[in-house]
Amino acid sequence: MRNQEAKLVLVSFLGLFLELSLIRWLPAYLFSIAFFSNVVLIASFLGLGLGLLLTHNEHDFFDFFTYILAVSVCLVLLLKNVQVVLPAEAKTWIWSYYGGNRLNGVSYLKVSITQLIGIIFTLTVAIFVPVGQKIGKLMKEFEPLYAYTLNIFGSLLGVVGFGILALFFVPAYSWFIAVGLVVILVTYRKKRFFINLFIMLSVVIVIALVEKEIIWSPYYAINLRLDPDKSLSVYVNLLFHQKAVNFEKDKQTFEKFMAPYRWFQPKRVLIIGAGTGNDVWAAQKSGAEFIDAVEIDPMIIILGRDAHPQSPYKSDKVRVFVDDARSFMHKAREKYDMVVYGTLDSHATLSATSSIRLDNYLYTQEAFQDARQLLSPEGTVVLLFSVPTDWIAKRLIETARSVFGARDTRYLITDSHLFNFMIVAGPGVKRALLEKPALSNILLPLPAVYRTPLPKDNWPYLYLAERSIPHLYLATLIVLICISFVSIFAFTPLKATKIDPLFFFLGCGFLLLETKSVTTFSLLFGSTWLVNAVVFSSILSIALLANWIVSARQLREPRWYFAGLILSLLFVYIFPLSVLLKFGFFSKIFLAGALIALPILFSSFVFAIIIKKTKDVGTALGSNLLGAVLGGFLEYSSMIWGLNVLYIIALGCYLVAAANLIKNRSILVNQNL
Repeated sequence: MRNQEAKLVLVSFLGLFLELSLIRWLPAYLFSIAFFSNVVLIASFLGLGLGLLLTHNEHDFFDFFTYILAVSVCLVLLLKNVQVVLPAEAKTWIWSYYGGNRLNGVSYLKVSITQLIGIIFTLTVAIFVPVGQKIGKLMKEFEPLYAYTLNIFGSLLGVVGFGILALFFVPAYSWFIAVGLVVILVTYRKKRFFINLFIMLSVVIVIALVEKEIIWSPYYAINLRLDPDKSLSVYVNLLFHQKAVNFEKDKQTFEKFMAPYRWFQPKRVLIIGAGTGNDVWAAQKSGAEFIDAVEIDPMIIILGRDAHPQSPYKSDKVRVFVDDARSFMHKAREKYDMVVYGTLDSHATLSATSSIRLDNYLYTQEAFQDARQLLSPEGTVVLLFSVPTDWIAKRLIETARSVFGARDTRYLITDSHLFNFMIVAGPGVKRALLEKPALSNILLPLPAVYRTPLPKDNWPYLYLAERSIPHLYLATLIVLICISFVSIFAFTPLKATKIDPLFFFLGCGFLLLETKSVTTFSLLFGSTWLVNAVVFSSILSIALLANWIVSARQLREPRWYFAGLILSLLFVYIFPLSVLLKFGFFSKIFLAGALIALPILFSSFVFAIIIKKTKDVGTALGSNLLGAVLGGFLEYSSMIWGLNVLYIIALGCYLVAAANLIKNRSILVNQNL
């Protein structure tokens, strides 16, 4: 029995560890997947759910896991040079438009982004079906709540394990070594053991050879190219990201970076998104005496320190902070003469459960207000941006106008090298214009007011033209929903009349609750990989705690926990989280953690009490994961109504689940209600 317990923990570890691995690995080759990152999450849930529903099938599909994984890896590597075509009318900005910025050029083979995501979605589902079935078969041997506890414990180890690898910048082939070790331990002494061993070794070797020039940061795959002038071009997920400029050779770029410092002469400078250090060096060259440089990616800092031609990070005047910029602004107590927004148009996403880009919380009204609070009485915010469309430029202008006012805000359009747009705002602008009247011919006054939705912390979608789900996303979601329905009703014994609605809606509500928790913690504490790892680990730990209490106390009454869940959801929806930003770091951790964890704790109690008496844990968890698939699709509704609406949708799901529990007499009897 101990052997079976260990196997259940190992396969559960495999499920979450592999999910996190694919969320990072796939965008490294198929860049457009980065902007649909929760598609991989949804596909993994669908695959695991389908596998659980196939628990009673006599065939063990885990015997074919290595074959499916190997074929999928080969297909991804073959697709990496395919040119992804986006519709011209797309009302969201995705970097794939810049075909000329690819590291390896543009292939003549073209596919639409909808087709590409459909292929990856299908491959991911196929990878996770055997894992889900193996989990289900192993769970059958235990009492349901105990089996679920082992499953959660293994998943928690998966999050922690992947977090440790990210901490040490471990390359991707090592992730697949970990996957292979689990497969070997689970299939040891089985007839296909040596075949599985050979296949996993082949997968690891192929990935290691393909990625020999890749540097893995906690966020993406990095390639470097040394240019003829000794500058260093940095490519992220095969697309140009930034350049460590050799200012001694490139005088034109030197003048471009130095311009703001000649207008304002700051002594204390904060650089948000410092990157490899171009802005840091410009601040040093201008005579700034105190420079704080904030960069979220530790590997980018290392590259700037070791490989930038001017070595900007080696100056005693520079303090480096590896942190999320918004989080740093919340904690900062200094006042600065200049706050520089580097070119933060990022190539990554916030987390595994959201399609919000990593930097979006920096361009909201609230973020600009935070930046204004950090200015000295004559301070200035300088925003540098590579603007791809007119409507994004207009949105940035209007957001700055709403915070700093039209009189204290100016803008400049420049050539397209590295950045093409600049906004300067703050009390220092007025003084500079008085002292240097010629600046009025360079820094343009704001045009007439544009009508555009302004990014806010609740709706941080800088790259969406309007409050809607763009046609590109709708078309993609329709395709994925069709694939999901075909998978469910064609390849499993589950039919519409046999879906367990109670577990289905519990899964849907929990996914939405988890997504909102991650985005809220990202706002309060930063969008770093560490914050996300801690949040996921905390959620799983809460579930383990609830399972232990339910088992130890023999809890059988879910109705009071349902009531607590509904009340806590209403409270966190109404409560203004911005109030928490004013507290100190540790107070904020305690208060925010308690508020956000409360509905998760109640939902974990509800789930543990109900699953304890379920007769078919495979169907229950399968239905639960299929509900999570629906929750993943519903997450896109935040593009219309904002992120807080996820609490309301989750509340609706839990109310439906509660109504089903009350209606279902057999469950009521089993629970001794």
